[in-house]
Amino acid sequence: MDLVRTTPGSKRTAAIVALALAALFAALALSMTAAPKASAATCPSFKVLHNDRIGAAVLPAGNYTITTAPTLSCSQASALFARFLQDWDGNLPAPWRVVPNGSGKATFNKGNAFGFSVARAGKEEEESGPSPSGRLCAKPFTVNNDKQIGPLFFEEGQYLIYQPPRTLISCRRASVLFTRFLGQMGSRLPFPWRLTNQTATFFKPEHPVRSAFRVEPADGTS
Repeated sequence: MDLVRTTPGSKRTAAIVALALAALFAALALSMTAAPKASAATCPSFKVLHNDRIGAAVLPAGNYTITTAPTLSCSQASALFARFLQDWDGNLPAPWRVVPNGSGKATFNKGNAFGFSVARAGKEEEESGPSPSGRLCAKPFTVNNDKQIGPLFFEEGQYLIYQPPRTLISCRRASVLFTRFLGQMGSRLPFPWRLTNQTATFFKPEHPVRSAFRVEPADGTS
């Protein structure tokens, strides 16, 4: 009976072919099991109810489109945007920072990485009703001297006073109270007043909704 004899050259060729096929099959298997590459998402419309700003970013009232990084969900970005709109001095919590891109447009970066961006869709809208930030009092308030109140530092300059939703404190009463707080010796508030640091909202704990007012720098920065 004749035997098929293999030469050393043919063995090497077979080994090379086998390795190539193994590599090809491995690549095919990896491509079939790999997760699809994440991409930025465009979220449902977010409504800014009154002309606002975050630091140097100017955000007129209207509907906004939010575009997020792959690592951030639409609900997370919307919650952050709502929180940043409430920030009293435009200084966002670390590591977040805002980059203005013109009226109605802004980018929010987390450190050096893109977090999300917002862009107003369509024409600017008229302000309608009280916003989550509250109703803006007509006259700005002047702080004549730098003053520390609790952990917040109020520099000399112009400030806006807001009436939060459902408060019973009038704009005039809020101005009188703010003047009183600025004139206090030391940095502590008179009893029983408290201060929410994130939004610079002054309130009484026993009636935190109806006994409250909020202030922010007129130029959007501290």
